[in-house]
Amino acid sequence: MRNETQGFVVAVVCTFIVLFPPVDFAQEIVPVRNEVARVGQQEVIMMRHAFIEEGEYTFWERESRQKVWPWFQRLGARMIGDFKVIYPEMRDESPGQDEALRFARYASYEHWQATRRASAENPTGGSIVLAGKGSLSAESDIGLSNRRTVLQGSKEAVFLQGHMAQTRPLYMPGTKETFRETVDSLQDDLPAPVSHRIALPNNEILILRYRKIKKNAFQELYEIERDGVWPYLEKIGGRPVGQWKIVYLPNGTPIESSQYDEDYSLIRYASLDHYKAIDTDPGALGGDGPDFQRRQEAKSQINELILSATHRVLKGPLFSSPPVYAQPHDLSFRHSD
Repeated sequence: MRNETQGFVVAVVCTFIVLFPPVDFAQEIVPVRNEVARVGQQEVIMMRHAFIEEGEYTFWERESRQKVWPWFQRLGARMIGDFKVIYPEMRDESPGQDEALRFARYASYEHWQATRRASAENPTGGSIVLAGKGSLSAESDIGLSNRRTVLQGSKEAVFLQGHMAQTRPLYMPGTKETFRETVDSLQDDLPAPVSHRIALPNNEILILRYRKIKKNAFQELYEIERDGVWPYLEKIGGRPVGQWKIVYLPNGTPIESSQYDEDYSLIRYASLDHYKAIDTDPGALGGDGPDFQRRQEAKSQINELILSATHRVLKGPLFSSPPVYAQPHDLSFRHSD
């Protein structure tokens, strides 16, 4: 773990760079203009798995959020978040280290390539071509450098394609039945309507579910989830973030199988207890009306398409790509000869 002296040195260096840039800093400024945004491309999400010095996740996430991501938003990327992997019930897979999973959205694989360093293998790369160079990019470089002081390795670089869940209002008409309380709880055919107490305080987690699914079944699976499972889940307080299929592109770590496809889904819960309640008995939270029956039917359809499933518990806020106001340098330019 970084000691206080190391932290002080990093802080002093950062302050010095920001307040007292090198004399020739103006020569390092590269202005750009941009073409019209390309539309209709197939969005990709890059999921990266990092191993971090124990106790340093907060530092890692803060450097990303405050320094690195404002610049990457200028490049056109949109961040979902950088979440800590936690093990509330399962065995810790990396004792003595923190783990983080980072999700970033790009307009296409070509867009992702353009944000990487230019090389013989990636001639279209180079973030300077997209957004130039100035204080905003310099601050990102500081953040990247600071993150490397606590980075101890990585495990996955996974490209995903699929669907972000949309925030949407849901109209679920009531059945207009009437009920009265009973003490005869032994009857098997009793209906299960519910009424709710006040909401408990949030201690939010995310569940990242990985599944091996039947070949070419992803779109069907997603539509069943979206239309049959998510409405009931949203009613009882869950919030889907998205569902994506692994795509096997250069620079990614997964290897394609001829026997199955792979997908991930990311869903937010108010707390670990909230997730457990939904996982074990969702009907107790939302009742057993027609919407619940539709959920059960959808779950049966989904089970026919899934070969295996595992999940990880994540903790941390969604970044949500807030607006960024980065002022331009007060300089004038002309075309180079």
